[in-house]
Amino acid sequence: MLRNVVNLDLDSAGIRSRRGFLAQLAAGTAAGVASLSWRDMLIANAEEVRKQGKSMILLWMDGGPSQFDTFNPKIGSQFQGPAKAIPTNVPGVEFAEYWPRTAQVMDKIALIRSMKSDERDHFRAIKLVRTGYPIKPTINYPTWGSVVARDRWDPGFDLPAFVRIGKPRITTRDVNSGVLGPRYAAFRIDEPGKLPPDVHPAASPEVLRRRLELAAQVDEQFAKAGSKKAAAEQREIYDRTSRFVLSPLLSAFELDKEPEKLRDAYGRNPFGQGCLLARRLVETGVSFVEVISTGSINDQGWDTHKRGFKENPLLAAETDSGYATLLTDLAQRGMLDNTLVVWMGEFCRTPKFDADGGRDHYSDGWLAGFSGGGVKMGQVIGATDKEGVHVSDRPVGVQDLFVTFCKVLGMDPHSEYVTDQNQPLKLVEGGELIKELF
Repeated sequence: MLRNVVNLDLDSAGIRSRRGFLAQLAAGTAAGVASLSWRDMLIANAEEVRKQGKSMILLWMDGGPSQFDTFNPKIGSQFQGPAKAIPTNVPGVEFAEYWPRTAQVMDKIALIRSMKSDERDHFRAIKLVRTGYPIKPTINYPTWGSVVARDRWDPGFDLPAFVRIGKPRITTRDVNSGVLGPRYAAFRIDEPGKLPPDVHPAASPEVLRRRLELAAQVDEQFAKAGSKKAAAEQREIYDRTSRFVLSPLLSAFELDKEPEKLRDAYGRNPFGQGCLLARRLVETGVSFVEVISTGSINDQGWDTHKRGFKENPLLAAETDSGYATLLTDLAQRGMLDNTLVVWMGEFCRTPKFDADGGRDHYSDGWLAGFSGGGVKMGQVIGATDKEGVHVSDRPVGVQDLFVTFCKVLGMDPHSEYVTDQNQPLKLVEGGELIKELF
């Protein structure tokens, strides 16, 4: 195979450079191309896949990370706590010391330090930040990944348009496809590298096809009896599912195809390996991937009401490598320009802390990191005051985020879609573009 002939030009972390990637393609002959494995063909066609539209990866810090212990330390403030500040590779910008790897890719991040919202309850804040809409009892608004999946819907593509990696801390706070229905729901991977057990068919492909043909005959009879819509929906589910379980694109979910050094660089933990899987999926053509960080310490996650001084360093240690390596990997593969990576949670933590470092919910001055997708990186937007209590410069609202997502992804934020209940909804209600990003 081609990869056995050409030097892949891996760096010390196992990441292949763009130069190595192009050299690999240039070295192919007609005979060589004919012998490519599916993975090699996937790589060779990745550029064409990316031309179909920009993708988005959401790195979700479930529970609300402390700004003081992440990317907005306030050294000298009475509220800072024990976390020291370290320089990043952008002069004048400092992070908390728990993020040494991410500090070295600040040039690939546009960091917003002035996010504001009115919601300090997890359930309400998650609904707002994941959908762009505050809770309304009469409408189950869809999570943003489902909105993107609807916009990017391609019935001929074998893989789901929206994949979620990891489990939310508390399932009752989860946000699903809502009024958009199951067609645009996330395909869920609880553990990166492992497909759900029901993905691989119990029967052989030949037997499965015969069963599907029989099911089609039954559906046809059902449709003739007056249930055409229900039969058509059932047929679509069968068709999509059968293409998915039989597709060679399932290899995108197999992390053992990656170099060991690269897997180590991402971090041998669920979040790090989830970031690696996210890269593989967008490389294959998946439009929206969400990677959830809850930590492996306990069920508190980033909701550090207790033991914050102890647990924030541990949470960061499980997240730092994955975040940093994802940005580096995408950039070196020439994918970052066409992939928007967003790091955020539902809010931040109070300046005031308890004796053990626990902080409560706070929604004034939380953080969001933008990378790729054509945004101007290596900058900080907005600020909080010297004590980190209030936004002192350039407040950014939740709807502003979604208008900006639309700009990057080539979607009209003011356009409407019609739900299955024939209800028109705008992609985004209000908000303004974050112009500093462009």
